[in-house]
Amino acid sequence: MAAMSAPEVSVVIPCKNRARMLWDCFEGLAAQTLPRDRFEVVLVDNVSSDDLAGLCARARAELGLAVTHERMAEDRGPAPSRNRGVALARAPIIAFTDSDCRPEPGWLAAGLAAFDDPAVALVSGPVLPKPGQPVRVTSKITFVTEAEHPTFPTANAWYRRDLFLRLGGFDTALSFRDPFDRATEGADVDLAWMLIKAGHARRFLPEARVAHEVEDQPLGLWLIEGTRLFILPELVRRHPELRRELLRARLFFHPRGTAKVALAGALLAASVSQPWLLALPAAALVAHAVRRAGGIAPRVVGFHAAKACGDLVREAVVLLALLYGSLRFRCVVL
Repeated sequence: MAAMSAPEVSVVIPCKNRARMLWDCFEGLAAQTLPRDRFEVVLVDNVSSDDLAGLCARARAELGLAVTHERMAEDRGPAPSRNRGVALARAPIIAFTDSDCRPEPGWLAAGLAAFDDPAVALVSGPVLPKPGQPVRVTSKITFVTEAEHPTFPTANAWYRRDLFLRLGGFDTALSFRDPFDRATEGADVDLAWMLIKAGHARRFLPEARVAHEVEDQPLGLWLIEGTRLFILPELVRRHPELRRELLRARLFFHPRGTAKVALAGALLAASVSQPWLLALPAAALVAHAVRRAGGIAPRVVGFHAAKACGDLVREAVVLLALLYGSLRFRCVVL
């Protein structure tokens, strides 16, 4: 296939392994209504053990995609890879998505059309679960974005390349490991808000949809998923305007859940001298489970009781993560 001389949009994808999901992403790009000679794909490999170079060659041969592949010297997380992808890109518009996502057919055409307005610098769209994939209790579905989200996740985000480069791209200083050594990124939030505060226009396009893989997590990882939110105080310190937007989106603060955590903590503390107080949360838990179950079937009641306990632990983890982040970055998020 002849190389394109002037693509209008570059799709930048960072990836580590995930060959199966990446192929699904490539198939979604091959099904775009936007003609293939108007876009390119830039795949940045974060030191995969999977043969992503071979997969890119297959996408060129079988799907007719113009795919550029580059392997990073070391895995420093998605933000440096995305920056490298933009450096390699040839188009004036950058469309970010992830290797575990499948863009719907009209994604590129809808997003590109929004930039016909020269004032628009940032575009985002919905991120929804892949159709047909079951969502279970411990499934990771925090990616779901049905309306414009104040974090502007790079699973579905578009930028003008010149502005991206002028602002220095994604700040790699916002690439962290959480207390459990899991990658945590805040660079996408930071850059989006830099653009917004600079007065550039943005658009949310309901028709520019991306479908995201539904990941089933082990129970332990599901319970501690909220540890990644420890980065929020640093983002709020940089962008105080973000505090109100995050609260409005209810990303991390749920008044009822927080009240339950506080009450449970108070009862546990008081039970040191008054053990009978432990009966109160136990009775409340059973009552809640019976109400949600709509009856007293033991298995159903047990499920709802376990779910309520899990939700309480997850809420407590979020609060502890925010406390940790507030101390680390010297900024109170609430």
